[in-house]
Amino acid sequence: MKYLIVDDEPLAIKRLVKMLENIGITNILTANNGQEAIKIIEIHHPHVVFLDIEMPLLTGIQAAPKINEISPETKIIFCTAYDNFAINAFDLSVSDYLLKPVSKERLSQAIDKVSDQSKTPNFTFKHGNDLITLPIDEVYCFNSEDKYTTMYCQLGEIIIDDSLISLETKFHNQLLRINRNALINTSELYGIHRVKSQAFAKLKSTDYQPQISRRNLAKIKELLKKY
Repeated sequence: MKYLIVDDEPLAIKRLVKMLENIGITNILTANNGQEAIKIIEIHHPHVVFLDIEMPLLTGIQAAPKINEISPETKIIFCTAYDNFAINAFDLSVSDYLLKPVSKERLSQAIDKVSDQSKTPNFTFKHGNDLITLPIDEVYCFNSEDKYTTMYCQLGEIIIDDSLISLETKFHNQLLRINRNALINTSELYGIHRVKSQAFAKLKSTDYQPQISRRNLAKIKELLKKY
């Protein structure tokens, strides 16, 4: 799971990063204000956001509804020195509310709570006369051509009825559109293959390399820098 820490105090970020690393969490992103956090969330859709409240540009209270809108499956944990925002916080459907300085015990409780809420979603599809369910993590990418969608997954290449739009909407935490006809599972991405002026996504579990449009190339490069 990806975790994002949003705080305008570098020392607070450093302390929370160390606490998370001490309990085995290493896939951590950071932001210094709410506006920067929104940009990161639009790209990465982290599973959990530790969100400070009193910040310049965009406060945690202002950022929370925007996060819920662009990434509704992301769990928000407010992390602040002030307890007078608690009622407003839970009105915004946050998962937990931590008071600084955060203790190890209280942090572990919050992690356990959001972990129970963040189960890997499954994808159910028709294949001939069969109805099959796969964890979305076992799907590498989708490609649409001539009104058909091909899924590349652990079972091989399978033609499905689902449109890319419906898949992108349902699994926006896991899938990323790299051109108008292709979605990739972001956990599969590990590089870019260049052929003259064209770019293709290198995926861990398949030799198939869907093309990256020029419009999306910068976004893919930025995503790789975060890994």
